[in-house]
Amino acid sequence: MNRLLQGDVGCGKTIVAFLACMEVVSSGFQAAFMVPTEVLALQHYEHLTSLLDKFDGDDKPNIALLTGSTSTRESRIIRNGLKTGEIAMVIGTHSLIADKTDFSALRISVIDEQQRFGVVQRGRFNSKLYTSSSKLSDENEASDSETFMAPHVLAMSATPIPRTLALALYGDMSLTQITDLPPGRQPIETLALEGNDAGFKTVFQMMRDELIDGGKVYLVYPIIDESEHLPQLRAAAAEFDSIKENFEGYPCGLLHGRMTSDEKYEALSSFRRGETCILLSTQVIEIGVDVPDASMMVVMNAERFGIAQLHQLRGRVGRSERKSRCIFLASTPSTLPRLKVLEKSADGFYLANADLLLRGPGNLLGKKQSGHLPEFPIARLEIDGGILQEADHAALKVLASSNDLALYPRLKVELSMRQPLCILGD
Repeated sequence: MNRLLQGDVGCGKTIVAFLACMEVVSSGFQAAFMVPTEVLALQHYEHLTSLLDKFDGDDKPNIALLTGSTSTRESRIIRNGLKTGEIAMVIGTHSLIADKTDFSALRISVIDEQQRFGVVQRGRFNSKLYTSSSKLSDENEASDSETFMAPHVLAMSATPIPRTLALALYGDMSLTQITDLPPGRQPIETLALEGNDAGFKTVFQMMRDELIDGGKVYLVYPIIDESEHLPQLRAAAAEFDSIKENFEGYPCGLLHGRMTSDEKYEALSSFRRGETCILLSTQVIEIGVDVPDASMMVVMNAERFGIAQLHQLRGRVGRSERKSRCIFLASTPSTLPRLKVLEKSADGFYLANADLLLRGPGNLLGKKQSGHLPEFPIARLEIDGGILQEADHAALKVLASSNDLALYPRLKVELSMRQPLCILGD
């Protein structure tokens, strides 16, 4: 398969991916699960390990965690285990696409939060599948050519980037959606406001009401420290003291990318335990952070974030039965219309389609991930996705029954009379 699995934050995509990996592992092959951050890699590793604790000793597969923080000695042991096949599954970050990381019989790659990886990064990861498959085919050259097993790729996202959405619509990727929300989950009230004095006064009062009611609040900033080159941007570390003064009696925490792994873990743990009620953070919390009773988020300079990022950030609240809200503060009124798209819907594909209209799908065969919408003789990409998918399925059905179109003489004649339409190039 080459499949995109789309579903809202917390809908169960990870469990689906774990089951797919275990299916491959139980058949004697290897699985790799790549994520963009160490926090998320550790969370997935602990989650899967706890699930596998229910297996009997002999049946329990060997799972490893490989990230940039893994010691040199441990990394060497893990990479050797992957090369020999002793390790059945690895969960990791960009370390999995390093040249020195090789596999014995890799059959499935899962790319979680795939919008966070570049085209080249995803390509390098998937190429390891084909390298591993080629090695195994060479070892079994006495068998027929069918011993080469096509590798499986499962990409997952709560909001596909426009380029990936375009690929999915054209059939290069199969598409599966999980449309249900988790049981008991409440819709998140979303507001986009101008970040002027009146806007901040309104938001700070909302925060006080939420804290008095026992809630927890995320404050998300685009940068860590103030920048003389970007004076209009609010910074997490720079505003820490002022937020403490404004919300005296409610402990504050700070979390950003320059902190060590231990410092990040402690900041999140304190927030999760309720020792801090307000967490000032950068976009490092965008994925892999689960604090069920966090009930409010305020994003400063929200126009600096993409729609996919904002949707992911919003998913950090509303993870319990408690009513939650998310406020996007814009620096200027002109940026509000784009942010108000998020007020209208919490559906990932609706937002991806809106992003598609705003940015374009990019180069469908290349590296560019955004650009103007291409013009086609018949279909419009932004509204005809369903028709395009139906046409793709129909074409595959026809070719499966008659690859030379001998069973469809009229279609063959019609196609021979037409100049081929180049839909993927200029």
